[in-house]
Amino acid sequence: MSTDKHLINIVKKIEHTIKDIDPGLKNMIEYQIYDSGQTKINKINLELNHHEISSSLVLISDDINDNNYSKIITGLSALFLFKSGIIVHDEIGSGTPNSNGRDTLWWKWGPAQAINAGDCLYSLSRLLIINDDNLEANQTLDVLKKFDNLNKNIFKSKFLELQDSEQYKIDFDTTENIYKLKEIESYNFISGLFDNDENICKILNLLGEINLYKMHEHAFKNLLSKDINYQYTKLENEILNKKKVLPIAYVFNEYKNELEYEKKMGTIYMKRMLEHEDIKFLHKTFYSTDVVKKYNKHVENLKDEINKIINSINQQKNNLTINLDLLLQ
Repeated sequence: MSTDKHLINIVKKIEHTIKDIDPGLKNMIEYQIYDSGQTKINKINLELNHHEISSSLVLISDDINDNNYSKIITGLSALFLFKSGIIVHDEIGSGTPNSNGRDTLWWKWGPAQAINAGDCLYSLSRLLIINDDNLEANQTLDVLKKFDNLNKNIFKSKFLELQDSEQYKIDFDTTENIYKLKEIESYNFISGLFDNDENICKILNLLGEINLYKMHEHAFKNLLSKDINYQYTKLENEILNKKKVLPIAYVFNEYKNELEYEKKMGTIYMKRMLEHEDIKFLHKTFYSTDVVKKYNKHVENLKDEINKIINSINQQKNNLTINLDLLLQ
């Protein structure tokens, strides 16, 4: 079954869940989760904000039984709704007016209504699991328990991330662990939907870390875009609001024992918001030194690890052939 058909089935689950809510609120939610004017998930949005879902669709075997398939699609549908609500709140917090070429929900409807819609998406994500008649009672409870644990950890990581942004000096391991908790936890939840298959668990965990590193470096690089019409993404706005993404954490770690750099970094992060000259300094310190080489080497090592597992799976007699490039799209 193609990934397009999996997405159609996810939309069916979502449509069944949102069909009875107030038309005005439903309009806002559809605006947030679907392609413009269509009952269809935007693939750009999926790859930008829900990469764990995009990747996991590739891992669904053609010979999967109906019950396991339903559990996976239900879990992914709930995760999509929940993360869509988180994105609404993050865009308000970072002051992001545009995303994927259109106004963000809060910019179009105002912060108060957007916050309400984000909260509603969280409630709907749990209802989607609870009301799924294709799951047995023990499966529903199992998925819901893992889902609530995921949500708890994401909320915890958001608190720690905001706390970290106000520090003028950071510990690399602590910062990296905060982001792993926030970004990789959803991959671990998906592993549970695949019944914690050992190889799938390893692939998803490694994939989560690769995508975390790629996402942070991509946003960090774009901050000095020469396009005068360029509009910052949510993550890019968060960096300007002192979020210390992994390239910046690498810089902190590389120069933690050099007083000159410590003073400079401290001066930058004592400000309310980063300025253009601050970004230029951070870019130069990251890209013009060995720091970027260490960063890229870590990502390549992760890819090597995941390739070994993929090669092992592909050599087995099964109906699942995995391609790393497809996983990383």
